[in-house]
Amino acid sequence: MKQVGYVNQTGSPIVHNQIDPKKAGLAVGGILLIVMIGVFIFITVKKSNKNKTCNRIEDIYINEALSYAREKDLLPTVETESVTINGADLLKAGRVSQTETTLGENKCEATITITKHEEDYIKSVVLKNCGYCTTEERYGAWKESKKLPKNSAVVMLDPTFNYYDTTDYYTNWTDYLEPERISKKVSKEYGVALPIDEDILPEIPSTGHIVKIEKEDKTYYSYRDKFWRYYANPNGNYSAFSSTKPNGYANKDEDSSRETDWSEWSLNYPDEADYRTIDQTIGYRWYYKEKGKKIYWKSGEYSPEQPSKKYNKKEKEARMYRYRDIQWRWYNGSPRQYTSLSRERYESYPYRDDETLVIDNWTWWDDTSYYNADNSYYREQRTTQYSRYRIKYQVYSLLKLESFVDKKTFEQQVGKPYQEFVKTPNVKVEVEYKYRYRKVK
Repeated sequence: MKQVGYVNQTGSPIVHNQIDPKKAGLAVGGILLIVMIGVFIFITVKKSNKNKTCNRIEDIYINEALSYAREKDLLPTVETESVTINGADLLKAGRVSQTETTLGENKCEATITITKHEEDYIKSVVLKNCGYCTTEERYGAWKESKKLPKNSAVVMLDPTFNYYDTTDYYTNWTDYLEPERISKKVSKEYGVALPIDEDILPEIPSTGHIVKIEKEDKTYYSYRDKFWRYYANPNGNYSAFSSTKPNGYANKDEDSSRETDWSEWSLNYPDEADYRTIDQTIGYRWYYKEKGKKIYWKSGEYSPEQPSKKYNKKEKEARMYRYRDIQWRWYNGSPRQYTSLSRERYESYPYRDDETLVIDNWTWWDDTSYYNADNSYYREQRTTQYSRYRIKYQVYSLLKLESFVDKKTFEQQVGKPYQEFVKTPNVKVEVEYKYRYRKVK
């Protein structure tokens, strides 16, 4: 600031400050910039809030129209065909509420168009009497694109058409596959559960187009048999099974022997006995890591086998043991005269000792059942489902028309309405699209 001097009535100087024009201009400019930024932010936020409101109303109408059309079986099934849903019908059906679709004093009116497009649908909505959300006010001029535009609720298709002649072919069937080799999920594309290893599926030519993958199921069977010891002499003076002589019984019936199941694996070495078989192996402490920390199975107990897929690491091996015993029935008087293990009773050995039961292992799976009324008392059967696959595919001719044409011209050249022609056997219509759309101003 510069000082300028004047003299008052007493002759004393008067001193005051003079504003620097350059600095004053900068200050005013700064204030204006701040005001402009504030106005810009205000307009941007206001516009953003308006867009959110309009998008919400459009989404309500589009989503409910799609749901309504699906429920009423109105959705188009032919490529490029459309269905139009009136917003008033959605209000009447209770699919939307007047509260959700009112903007200020305006009760928004909507027309929703749903068009079949490739494997999906294009949804377009036009709003009227909807204040700043009215389509004609909110959206700019029509534009064209060769790609489907994103983030626009106003889209129209401009399709052109051509077609191929097609020939159907089938591959050979695969072998029947076990159920564990087949995915538990149904393929959305083909509508069947496919093999986990899809390389198992038959090959088709490079010019082939898969129509469907066929899955054929077949029941496979497996069985196991029960065995008992039968005896001739109905001597009731017999003990329960025991590895050592019970009190009160004099004799061991050697023919009645059976083996117990294996005990659990243990670090403890079992007592030895002449009727005992001891097995041994190496056990480990199993764990997995979580956030760098080791989480042990059963707080660090040992196991020869991995307890589950989760516990995928092991350490600190130790020797482990298990055992099984031979047991007999003990008796007084005459022995019962047991047979060897048998599925069926003999005429001279009519009595069955149920506690001698031994069950065989399951057989391999077979597509023939060996279970019937005659063997049902000693045979158990289980079933499962094997599956095989083949592919139906098409080979296309070259395009039949010289160029892609509009719908009217296409119908004239093929001699049929479009909706009828697409259902003609051994014909594949090819559609090329251009898109007309409007963006928010």
